[in-house]
Amino acid sequence: MKSIYLTYLTALLMLSQHCKGQPDAVSAIKSNNPLKTPLDSLVQRAAEHYLQSPVTFDLSIGIIKNGVPHPYNFHRGTGSLSEGSTFFGLGSIAKTFVGMMLAQAVIEKKVQLTDDIRNYLPGNYPNLQYQGHPVRLADLANHTSALPAMSRDYDEHYLDSVSRLKPEAFRAFYRIYTADSLFRDMHHFTLDTIPGTKYRYNGNAMMVLIAILQQVYQMPYDKLVTSFLKKQAGMLHTKPRLTIKEEALLLPGHDEQGKVLPFIPDDGFRAAPSMFSTPADMLTYAAAHLNGKNAAMRLSHNTTFTKPDGTGLGLGWMLGTEANGLPFIMHTGRDGFGFSSLCYLYPDQNAAIIILVNDSSGQERVADLKNELISNLFRF
Repeated sequence: MKSIYLTYLTALLMLSQHCKGQPDAVSAIKSNNPLKTPLDSLVQRAAEHYLQSPVTFDLSIGIIKNGVPHPYNFHRGTGSLSEGSTFFGLGSIAKTFVGMMLAQAVIEKKVQLTDDIRNYLPGNYPNLQYQGHPVRLADLANHTSALPAMSRDYDEHYLDSVSRLKPEAFRAFYRIYTADSLFRDMHHFTLDTIPGTKYRYNGNAMMVLIAILQQVYQMPYDKLVTSFLKKQAGMLHTKPRLTIKEEALLLPGHDEQGKVLPFIPDDGFRAAPSMFSTPADMLTYAAAHLNGKNAAMRLSHNTTFTKPDGTGLGLGWMLGTEANGLPFIMHTGRDGFGFSSLCYLYPDQNAAIIILVNDSSGQERVADLKNELISNLFRF
């Protein structure tokens, strides 16, 4: 009898602890999810699954289904829930904006995709060809330029010393490397294959393209792209650089262990393009690409190169199909100060999935979250 009583008491205690723990676990996640529709429930389940990681604190999921936007924001732990006006780093999704601006230059007949990039460079660059084949503008935008991945070779000792710089000095390290610095270093670039024939992901080539766009328009890229987004898409909160006031609206990024990282933006031309945006603006961006009204956006989706695995490259975008055959246009991103991102467009369904998080735990986790959403998104 005593044994039965102890077993019963133990069971009650476990049940009590379980029930007590459940509300705490749920209340630890704040959300603006109204939980009224099957879509709301799908997003909630997927978000809670993702937020089980101790290194993730803020998650924004934007869904467009049948042309209708659905914004969801989540926050785990102490502190307040982020809003649609909070800034996230987009990482490599920034490359889609560069490709779009190249497309706009084509639409305005300022350039052609097949142009030799040397037509737009200040000086003579006999090195920017391979066996008589020049680098073309399209090659910069689809990662087939054959240019080196970095504008300069840095030895490990130098990089180690840079990594230990204080934040302000680190910012200066990026800032002092200008477009003119890049143009000087390009005299030393060596190509190792025919441009336009081999895919090799290349942020440096995108910086060359930005520098060329500045030459073409005689305008800083920041002003060029923000003006386009404002006029063509009504996007007021998406930009390559943040003001000091806007930096206060940027969520803190986190490393792989969940530690807050200092915000050190790349304001120069050393590595790869940057872009910051809000969840609300990214829904607008996706919707503008889906509705097909803007000629530059449409052109940026056109395939300019196809990889051996069948993945297509547009101008900054990647094109493929889901496991179920659903075509998509996409890009993902991860930056050096603690943000990961994803933007998938499904034109045939007039749908999109946008994911923004302030962790560095990996693009695979973000892709898994997208897969969890897409596997059920069109079932209701």
